[in-house]
Amino acid sequence: MTEADEPHPDSSPENARRAMSRRRARKVTATIAVLIVAAVGGYTAAAATAALPDAELVLAAEQKPIVADAAPAQAAVDAQALPTAIGWAESEDVWSNDEAAYSLASISKLVTVLVAQEARPLAPGTDGETIVWSDADAALQAGYIARDGVAYPIPVGTEVTERQMLTLIFLPSANDFAAAYARSVFGTDEAFLAAVDEWKKAQGLDSLKFVEPTGMDEGNRANAADLVHIARLTLNNPTITEFTNLQSADMPWGIGTIENTNPLLGELPDMVGLKTGRSSSAGFNLIAAQRVDAHGREVTKISVTLGRGSVEERAQSGRDMLAAMEPLPQLVPLLDAGTEIGEAVSVTGQREPLETTAAASAVLLPGEAASFEAVLGEAATTHPDQAETATIDPDQAGSVEIMSPTGSELVPVAQRGTFTEPDLWWRVTHPVSLWG
Repeated sequence: MTEADEPHPDSSPENARRAMSRRRARKVTATIAVLIVAAVGGYTAAAATAALPDAELVLAAEQKPIVADAAPAQAAVDAQALPTAIGWAESEDVWSNDEAAYSLASISKLVTVLVAQEARPLAPGTDGETIVWSDADAALQAGYIARDGVAYPIPVGTEVTERQMLTLIFLPSANDFAAAYARSVFGTDEAFLAAVDEWKKAQGLDSLKFVEPTGMDEGNRANAADLVHIARLTLNNPTITEFTNLQSADMPWGIGTIENTNPLLGELPDMVGLKTGRSSSAGFNLIAAQRVDAHGREVTKISVTLGRGSVEERAQSGRDMLAAMEPLPQLVPLLDAGTEIGEAVSVTGQREPLETTAAASAVLLPGEAASFEAVLGEAATTHPDQAETATIDPDQAGSVEIMSPTGSELVPVAQRGTFTEPDLWWRVTHPVSLWG
């Protein structure tokens, strides 16, 4: 055998198998490398294009309610030497300078009619039930005349409608028709007084004492603050206010034209009444109510003045208090545009203030409050009741709902600045932040 015929050491079967294994390993390694590169490239691409999570919207300290200053209202009544109270029909607050109960005189008739209206309501503009003037009514009438009370004698057997009775009760303050009206509704004086007692407890009128329906007895008493509440109940009854703001009326049975005893009707604009009263013990009393425009909000002022010395002093006390109330409603700024109410925190930890994009104000009566409720992450430009038709501003981060006695208002909230886009390295190294 020549040298050329000898087998090459590397060509042995074992070496061939080893060479093949090495080639296979190199192919697998290359394949894995390709897969790794592809995976890394895919992850990087996914990280580079992933949508960033929404910013976290964090509310700052809660907005405290804003309360209109009540001190000027108290000062207005404190400036009066005699019993005085004021309030508004649209509010529950009352300011008074005297808690004692005083004789009501004919202001009693407001209570009589309010209680009777609960038992037997009269629809506005209607005549109501008809009574026939009886011997008992005539006897009461004679008694009031003997005591120098206001009365309008009519023949026994005369038919009188409920509307006619109320007209005579409220305009000239007729005692005979007030007593007849109460009896027509309740049957007896005892039943009437029991109804008054139940009514005053339901209304929380602790100072009210009642012994008869007209005010001729000095035992009918209440304090000035409770009379403001009684005035509110009156103003909420459209039937009664038909009569309290009526200046005059023509009556049958030879009575002729009757005039309202309220001195301010026809003198001051938009007067609603309400009731006068006078007696030797009570002096001259007046509940006056006037509708006014307060910075665009319609409100009704209520003034109660008791124990004045004359008809002229009574009228002047009403004028003075209604005038003193004129500047008390306040146009209160609630939020300025740019008020910071929180912050937006990006997924990378950047922070930008959240602020209101509009201003808001409200007309508040003394003691009234406006409160705030911020809703972040729900952007709307209209009231929630109109949400289906709202135009949504994508730049809004939410809204602040302002709730005041005049209603609610939504003020949009937006993020002041923009966040810096995170770089690729941050995206690649924060998979949990991107995908959770």
